[in-house]
Amino acid sequence: MRPYRNVCQRAAVALAALIALPLASASAQRQAAPVPRVMVATFASADKDLGLRAAEELRNRIARDVDARKLAVIPKVDINKTLEASGYSTTEALQPNDAKALASLLRADEYIDGVATKTPTGVKIEARLILARDQTLGQPLPAVEAPKIDQAAAQISKSYQAAREQLAAEKNCYTLFREGKYPEAILMGRSALSKYPNGTIAMVCLANSYSQLKQTDSVLAVSERITAIDPGNIPATKYEAQIYQERNNGDKAVEALTRLMAADPSNDALVEQVIATLVRLGKADKAVPIVEDAMRRNPGDPKTLQLGWKVYFAANQLEKALSTGTEMIRADTALADSAYFYRSAAAAAQISPARAAEIVSQGVAKFPNSPGLLVIQANALSKAGQNAQALQAINRALAANPRVENGYSQKALILSALNMPDSVIATIRMAQANGADKKTLAQVALKTGSDSYKAGNASKNRADLQRAVQFLLLSDQLEPSSDAKFLAGASAFLIGQSAVNEAQDSKSCTLARLAKDNFGIAQENVPAGLTSYADAAKQLLTAIPQFTPAVDDQIRRFCK
Repeated sequence: MRPYRNVCQRAAVALAALIALPLASASAQRQAAPVPRVMVATFASADKDLGLRAAEELRNRIARDVDARKLAVIPKVDINKTLEASGYSTTEALQPNDAKALASLLRADEYIDGVATKTPTGVKIEARLILARDQTLGQPLPAVEAPKIDQAAAQISKSYQAAREQLAAEKNCYTLFREGKYPEAILMGRSALSKYPNGTIAMVCLANSYSQLKQTDSVLAVSERITAIDPGNIPATKYEAQIYQERNNGDKAVEALTRLMAADPSNDALVEQVIATLVRLGKADKAVPIVEDAMRRNPGDPKTLQLGWKVYFAANQLEKALSTGTEMIRADTALADSAYFYRSAAAAAQISPARAAEIVSQGVAKFPNSPGLLVIQANALSKAGQNAQALQAINRALAANPRVENGYSQKALILSALNMPDSVIATIRMAQANGADKKTLAQVALKTGSDSYKAGNASKNRADLQRAVQFLLLSDQLEPSSDAKFLAGASAFLIGQSAVNEAQDSKSCTLARLAKDNFGIAQENVPAGLTSYADAAKQLLTAIPQFTPAVDDQIRRFCK
């Protein structure tokens, strides 16, 4: 019985093994890696139909060229259904964040987007393979120009399949990197590059691994290799910018930061940092060609247009800034805030008052109680000679905010243009009480006083000259200035000169005392001009003592 039982046991084991084999095989089939899925998004294009056709031709071509058991091309109908369900247009190119979100919804492992352009001889298509897990991991495919879209699509399909050769090993590199196995990840990254030497996606995994091992020279070498192929590659450019700054290589750091800004225009903090750095270094113009390329690659994208708008301002290319701003607020009306109108109108004022008035009028219509816009409107109206309307605008601004920047100084200038000197003085005093900048107020008083001096010197009108002295001494009180002192002294001398001459004929004690007081003001303030107005100051200082005996004699005789 025992042998029989052994035979039965062996038979049972064998039977179990036979039964287990197909089950194990079925389990293996269920656990097989899923077929990768690729989504082809509508290409960006100035011609909407061209972008649609380019994507559809490429989608169909890849489906014909590849083995469906190795790569699944997500059909157009699935893409459109998902877009419609999410409230998106099925005919417009998606922005980068939206393209990634769509790829995730469609369970795509990778996607292709790009730009399609008409050429004199046909079409040009620039495409990019992007991993759905991270939209910064992209592989630029060689740009293609061809007479017809289907011909271009055939070439891109071929390039795309070649670029995919890096992906399996790159995925292993990424897995090893996440497990902290950095040396092994480097080996796997090199393996990916052996299959596709220009694989920027695999190179990023290499650079990340070198970075964790603190091998900075290798990080920089790989990053520079990446950006030689893909200048806007975000991970590589970040490494370059960081390392160049650490090594005090200012020019290269600025260049890398500028490329990074153009590649990631939605990163507001980065954009502001780069622009501030470029302005500080006097190199804002270097950002212009890069953002222009970004605007070409992302036509109509509000964030990219906003980036161009800011860079044009920083580079003092005002016409381009204004035209780009107009396009920007057309693309996204939310960007037409008060700050947009404030900055645009201020820039337009440097081109023509009429242009500034037009822009600021649009802003005031939208934001009728914006103090800053009302100040700019008042300035534009005043420069156009419409001072009565300007005064109304500035009063509205000050009513809304008595401390609005340049509010009182602008009002003082308008009142001066309206020949209301007493009101100008009162306005400057009120501005002081409201904490206005003394330096700005001093400049307003200096200008008003200087204008009055020029008018009085030409007309010999004592009232103009007395007004000049009043404003110039006020300016010097607000902020000491050799210009204000000298012009006040020169004005006072002319007052004294005319007063002493008239006093002699009229026997007027009042005029004699007026002359004496003003010669005293002149004697005190004219020396401040010995540097900037040397000849005039010396002549006045020689002349003043010559009048003193006559004035003293007049006071003795007329003031009894």
